[in-house]
Amino acid sequence: MKNIIFITIAAATLSFADRVVIDTSMAASSNSEHNVYEDRGSFGPYVEINNIKMSNVNYVYKVHEKSYNISIDNSYIYGASGSLPLTEWFDIYLMAGYQYLGISHHPRDRKGAYDDLAEFIEDFFDSPLDSTDIDGRHQVHTALFQLGFDVALPLVESYEYQFMLKLYAFGGAVFGKTFFSDDTKFLSPVVYGYAYGAGIRTAWHGAFLSAGFRNSHEYFHTYFERKISETKDGDEFMLDFDTYFQPYVSIGITLF
Repeated sequence: MKNIIFITIAAATLSFADRVVIDTSMAASSNSEHNVYEDRGSFGPYVEINNIKMSNVNYVYKVHEKSYNISIDNSYIYGASGSLPLTEWFDIYLMAGYQYLGISHHPRDRKGAYDDLAEFIEDFFDSPLDSTDIDGRHQVHTALFQLGFDVALPLVESYEYQFMLKLYAFGGAVFGKTFFSDDTKFLSPVVYGYAYGAGIRTAWHGAFLSAGFRNSHEYFHTYFERKISETKDGDEFMLDFDTYFQPYVSIGITLF
């Protein structure tokens, strides 16, 4: 009788164990060939080797109806960027950065500009112009933001090794704010524009690297805070420029 009971219990136990094994095998394992590495949100520091060439700059610079020549030097763009995948093929991204612009300005008609200055000094106790408005240099600090999307082509998506490699193309809007730190009469304007480019993104476990080339177009238009010409267009500064194939890199962490 005891043998019959033991055999019955053993058979029931083996039957239950067999069902457990079957259920466990149905769950996806970490080495499953059917799983892929899912792109994740990422965030990290960003640097762009940016160089503004005067051949790609359009501008209008006037003081008291007189036209000026300008020259520009600039720093790289430093900041941070992040992306948020919506699908395997589509992401949205944000870049926030800082760039310095040094803008030197000189009158095309130097004698006429200094004659104007002499008249202002003679006619006004507090002249609205000084010599730095004639020959000077603007120190411009720019806060830039870029918001857009990218379309990606996954090349490698290894769940087992937690590794991903993608090619992507991106495009988005650029906006920002300038801050003139010199003693200029011009108001600090808002920046508008757009950017586009292509790159490669790779991620391994909790780290990511994104690098590529960026093209951008930026524009601003400003006037004297208190005009000294008959119309405000006599004291204006419009800057409109493009940059092409500027290399960038961003390295950081995945967010989840």
